[in-house]
Amino acid sequence: MKHVFSLALFLLPAAPALPAAEPPLDQAALRAHIAYLADDALEGRKPGTEGGNKAALYVARQFQAMGLQPGAAGQSWYQPVPLIERTPISSSQIWHGQAGDFRLDRNDVLLLARDEAFDLNAAQVVFAGYGLDRSAQGFVDLKDVDVAGKVVLILSGRPDAARDAPGLEARRAAIARAGAAAVIAIVGPSDPWELIRDQLGRGRAALATDLHAPLEGGIAFDAWTALARRAGRDGADLAAQAEKAGFRAVTLNLTADIVARSGLRRFESVNVIGELPGKDHAREAVLFLAHWDHLGLCRPPGVPDRICNGAVDNASGVALLIEAARRLARGPSSRRSFYFVATTAEEIGLIGARVLAADPPVPRKRIVGALNFDTVAIAPAGEPIAVIGRGRTALDPFIDAAAHVQNRRIDDSEAANAFITRQDGWELLKAGIPAVMPGGAFSDATRLATFLAGDYHKPTDDLARPIPLDGVAEDGAFDVVLGRMLADPATVPLPSAGPRRLP
Repeated sequence: MKHVFSLALFLLPAAPALPAAEPPLDQAALRAHIAYLADDALEGRKPGTEGGNKAALYVARQFQAMGLQPGAAGQSWYQPVPLIERTPISSSQIWHGQAGDFRLDRNDVLLLARDEAFDLNAAQVVFAGYGLDRSAQGFVDLKDVDVAGKVVLILSGRPDAARDAPGLEARRAAIARAGAAAVIAIVGPSDPWELIRDQLGRGRAALATDLHAPLEGGIAFDAWTALARRAGRDGADLAAQAEKAGFRAVTLNLTADIVARSGLRRFESVNVIGELPGKDHAREAVLFLAHWDHLGLCRPPGVPDRICNGAVDNASGVALLIEAARRLARGPSSRRSFYFVATTAEEIGLIGARVLAADPPVPRKRIVGALNFDTVAIAPAGEPIAVIGRGRTALDPFIDAAAHVQNRRIDDSEAANAFITRQDGWELLKAGIPAVMPGGAFSDATRLATFLAGDYHKPTDDLARPIPLDGVAEDGAFDVVLGRMLADPATVPLPSAGPRRLP
């Protein structure tokens, strides 16, 4: 692992004066925010629930109390995010293969109709690998394949050789746009199928304006291999073939009759936006963001603890957002404006960030950079700063310089980019906004893997266990210094306009 310090200073234009070093943020204040947001009373902060509404209101009141101005359109604290939740009511499926008709066990498949009712008879079944059409990388699963009216099965993950490929929702939408009657995701053999099935069974929310196939759903990997056998194919072998460049979709010797019924609920969630106006470049901006939402009641009725409180993910990120805003609001005025955004619906597909990227508080070409805070309370103080987004923007030399000011080490590898598509900054990057997620939490792969395999997305992610806040406080001070640098036009020029073509 390499570290860089003073060399970064020579990369800054005209060697401008750097901000003064900052002391760590107040750990007691950070803990107080986490304690409120991750309390059982908020029931996991799911969008569209009373607990979710309380979380958004709490952030808005914190912003107001520290003297920020409303930053959304119409002088509001809230940017609307219209959502629709679909809940499965019933479904049945019959598959017609070369060995006769059969049904999958209802525990091995979850089907969700886009509308209240869905009926399909004798539809051809296609295995489309990862559902990609990225010829530049050789992944052209759907090239020259007509999926109109068909049931399309795709693998839920991404191939190792295309880690930056579109996410599952984007691939589903592309297949729906091509006319597929159904798009069903095959859950990987090492993924927690029972947990995924139970979460989908309690309802799935999406942006109300998004395109969906008439039927979507998920299927356990073992059920997929059983399905493939009925069509005379080896499901595990087909999945392995899909990892290779040049794979083409396979039309299986299989048809399906499917009936599904869903309940629909339309509601509105919000991104919370506060503004700290700049003094002479107010229409240029630096964004700080963290998602306030979590999973809500993530376990079925009757279990001892149903609430996924999301203390680390992401009450800790919101706490950092609030206290960084407080520090900047109390400090000297900046030339550019700061916008502090608590996004919604990150857990269901970075939806709030997508709405923000489509309609930011200032034009995209006037946003010099965005710092995202997510799952920050993992590492203690003293860890190197790893950067999700390293090498993807022009911000690297400024990150390095801010680390120098704070006497922090920088991990200048790009290892943390394995998570780049799994955080809100990805939606901003795709829209041409330079976005990074720097901090100590992602600097130790073993520590991070322990959290992801342990408390992540489970009821145990709460304050009943100790979480390190000294690392959050240290990272927050670094973020304040970096924010001040980015807010100075003499130090950081505006980025070039237009969305980037990301690999």
